[in-house]
Amino acid sequence: MRTKRLSAILINEMDDIFDPWVTGVETDSRKVSSGNVFICIRGYTVDGHKFAEDAVVNGASAVISEYPLDLDVPNVVVADTKQTAGAVASAFYDHPSHRMRIYGVTGTNGKTTTATLTYDLLRLSGQRAGIVSTIGARFLNQTIETANTTPEAVVLHRILADMVDADVTDCVLEVSSHALMEGRVAGIHFHAAAFTNLTHDHLDYHRSMDEYARAKARLFEQVEVTNGEAIVLNAEDSASHVMAEFAPTRQAIMYSTKEEIDADIQVIWREETVLVSMKDFKLEVPVRFMGAFNAANLAAAIGLVSTSDMALRTIVSNVPGLTLPKGRLERLATEDAEIYIDYAHTPDGLEKCLSTLQQDNRDLVVVLSAAGDRDPTKRQDMGRIASQYSNEVIVTVHDVRMENPTHIIRDLVKGIQPNANYVTFEARKDALRHAVMQALEGKRVVVVGKGHDHIERIGHQSIPFNESDILLEELKKRKGQEPAV
Repeated sequence: MRTKRLSAILINEMDDIFDPWVTGVETDSRKVSSGNVFICIRGYTVDGHKFAEDAVVNGASAVISEYPLDLDVPNVVVADTKQTAGAVASAFYDHPSHRMRIYGVTGTNGKTTTATLTYDLLRLSGQRAGIVSTIGARFLNQTIETANTTPEAVVLHRILADMVDADVTDCVLEVSSHALMEGRVAGIHFHAAAFTNLTHDHLDYHRSMDEYARAKARLFEQVEVTNGEAIVLNAEDSASHVMAEFAPTRQAIMYSTKEEIDADIQVIWREETVLVSMKDFKLEVPVRFMGAFNAANLAAAIGLVSTSDMALRTIVSNVPGLTLPKGRLERLATEDAEIYIDYAHTPDGLEKCLSTLQQDNRDLVVVLSAAGDRDPTKRQDMGRIASQYSNEVIVTVHDVRMENPTHIIRDLVKGIQPNANYVTFEARKDALRHAVMQALEGKRVVVVGKGHDHIERIGHQSIPFNESDILLEELKKRKGQEPAV
């Protein structure tokens, strides 16, 4: 069992009399066991300081807080427990991010896809690789479910330590702006970091697009220049200059999907192939995914992997084996109808998804939704885009939380173009059933908003909700078959 003195994992020296042995680090008082140090974190709805006494009862040997607490164990007071949590966890787990290459991915859209493509390029090239993203943590034969796109700092460092123990050499982290603002990647040294794009999202959290951009840019401050580290930036997005400002001394690798743009890496999508150009290297290879926007995600992934010790030809030779992560332009596993599931939940992501599916002039039906208690300012744009690119919009909701679903649908409908064909359903299952009827008439259908997510959040409840299963079951019913048991 790993144990350390409290003074060994804190910057401030402590008197030996008040320097207990620490057996673990926790921010959830319910998970504290004998000898753990408990860190009080102020959350959105819960303040960890209120549970410090519970942590001591459960065996905490020390408590770190932002103000003095009357406890029977050593209490270390710091200015910011969120930032301290990352530093303490990193020290307790022997700084795992310094013992392997960590690749960070941030941006509004494409983070999960870019992170997954990077992980798969590393893995297919023979590296012992890991990933921590929206769809969980994976390394070797292990899968760990995570609560957020980027887990809180103590959990993240613990996962990285497990990877180091399993001899993982390269790990990809999907890093959200929330994670950067909340200190979830504090204490992590990044070998390289990539920026995908900046578009309208999360303005319920960030007060402006400028503030949103600077939150993303914090990642690039943590790319420490010691041994070939670099930042990978989208030459087509003007926000890249903000990212570069936060890492002025780092090598910048620019990427693009357009031949007319001067960039270090170009990946040109040609429907069934991509042309990859970098330095004096050029190679056209087949791909198993759709869309120029996914070519951009691939370019960012190639840029990240190019900072490792692998040859470019080795990297690109593995592109034909790549597939998109679950819920990203994922075609439903059936021959009975053409239905796609995509995570698109921003105006930019929706437009890229629909423009790709509309290219052969097939009738396109979109199941459009927005989440409750999340940035309402983007909803009208999403309604406009959905009606612009599709023949019918099926308007519904997902994850309503505490918001009235009627209000969500109203906001989406406001943007729908005059004379556009649309229907509304407050119940998402009813919307999916209607979508199946359209698909069986030979129309191409795409369901957006949830992607890989199999949970519906209604009020304070989290309810299992697997869209793929619901759609397949409804297809069987409509074809006169009994649903699978």
